[in-house]
Amino acid sequence: MAVSFLRRVTLSKNSFVLPAAVVSYIICALAAGTPSNAAENVTSVWEGVYTKEQAARGKTRYFSSCAVCHGALLQGDSDSPELAGNSFMKRWGDQSVGTLFAFASSQMPVGRPGSLGVQGYADVIAYILATNGFPEGQRELPPGGEVLDHIIIEGKK
Repeated sequence: MAVSFLRRVTLSKNSFVLPAAVVSYIICALAAGTPSNAAENVTSVWEGVYTKEQAARGKTRYFSSCAVCHGALLQGDSDSPELAGNSFMKRWGDQSVGTLFAFASSQMPVGRPGSLGVQGYADVIAYILATNGFPEGQRELPPGGEVLDHIIIEGKK
């Protein structure tokens, strides 16, 4: 069976033939709708996504729940990854804070995932961001939610 490169389009009583490429283009254009504002909704960690007070709470929580494995300087060891410096950026650079939050809250601490509560994880992540030199801001890092997916961990450019 031969493939037809023309499609018949009927409008009221008149009909005309359009090339398939034109029909496909029109369908795709209509399906796409208006341009996405996704790029406008992205925030960089360089824009200050946590507060100084939140990072201080996170430091306290980090030392009571995380430092035993990741170290006092977030340096990690042979079994636990670094949470500061180049190794952190290599692992988490260009990822969303939401991805980091989801990983931490579902996997950490080992043997007790989820035990910090959502606010505790947000506070610890604020401390990790502060330790990595990202600036503080006027609003706290939210404890979960879709907004975290729009905050990107990025190195200096």
